[in-house]
Amino acid sequence: MDLGLKGKIALVTGASEGIGTGIARVLAREGCNVAICARREEPLKATAAEIRKESGRDILAIAADLTKPDDCRKFIDTAAKHFGRIDILVNNAGSSPGGTIEYLTEEHWAQSLQLKFMGYVRCIKFTLPYMLKQGKGRVVNLIGNDGVKESYWEIAPGAANAAGQNLTIALAGQYGRNNIS
Repeated sequence: MDLGLKGKIALVTGASEGIGTGIARVLAREGCNVAICARREEPLKATAAEIRKESGRDILAIAADLTKPDDCRKFIDTAAKHFGRIDILVNNAGSSPGGTIEYLTEEHWAQSLQLKFMGYVRCIKFTLPYMLKQGKGRVVNLIGNDGVKESYWEIAPGAANAAGQNLTIALAGQYGRNNIS
């Protein structure tokens, strides 16, 4: 399949395993050079080596905890410096504890919002200056459907997902005129 991505630079968060690895793999197969991040450095490096070997693309692994603003900035700035630009940002990192309101602690709620929502906010915030300077860019936020349907068991992830959906729509309206979608 040719998605017209050859030579593009993509950043993928939460890419040491699962959906993030799959996204990074497909982007590399389509001709992108890809920077990937996750908290655990060893699995991240192994994933990068695997994708690099199968695709022949430049895959840059940067360990980062997206609950920490400095780690987000390091991921974005290191990737931009290495590749010279950022064409695509895929926000994928995030897990969130499920449970009923009686079970969920303040720490559960903070965990959900810090990674699933604020991690996206931080990565977008640090990526936008590069995309604005280039005059174009694409941001893809992976957001679960718990933000649009009620689920008594998934209320913490649902809250983060609803916030992410609002953020995505608001920023599309604001930055679409700059060819950033």
